[in-house]
Amino acid sequence: MRGVFQESLRWLPMLLWANGISAQTCMVLSRPTIGTNGTATFDLSLRSSPGDKPAALQWTFQYSRSDITALAVDDGPALVAAGKSTFCAGNSDAFNCLAVGLNSRVIGDGIIGKVTATLASGADSTSLLVKSSLAGSPEGYFISVIAKYGAAPYCQPPPHRGGAVGK
Repeated sequence: MRGVFQESLRWLPMLLWANGISAQTCMVLSRPTIGTNGTATFDLSLRSSPGDKPAALQWTFQYSRSDITALAVDDGPALVAAGKSTFCAGNSDAFNCLAVGLNSRVIGDGIIGKVTATLASGADSTSLLVKSSLAGSPEGYFISVIAKYGAAPYCQPPPHRGGAVGK
């Protein structure tokens, strides 16, 4: 039985599109954990460099409704610690999510969402895309966000470009 679920990993290859190359804040969707009930679960994590911690996040999941019959996002520990909640709504084209709260606290690095996808019977593969990801600072400024899939090393902030200035 275990081989069946390992084999079913093929049904949900993830494709994520980066919104910006120089962004210092990124969201990482983990590889799926396949359940016995026809669901796959993922962790959606946030990684930010110092000074770019967001107070609010927005992103969109895009997928085929004929392949995935349900998608749910529960608050992750990093959101709960910041006093924020996730609100998602979908239609036939996309599943939009907003992570906000009635405070200006920043959202720390860590898991911001627990994503559960239910595969339609008969579907053997599909894609889940994270698009239109962006964030806002506590002061209301735009923070560019890139979205990635897989291991966290793919989403490290760029190296600090500062240094000593002089002759």
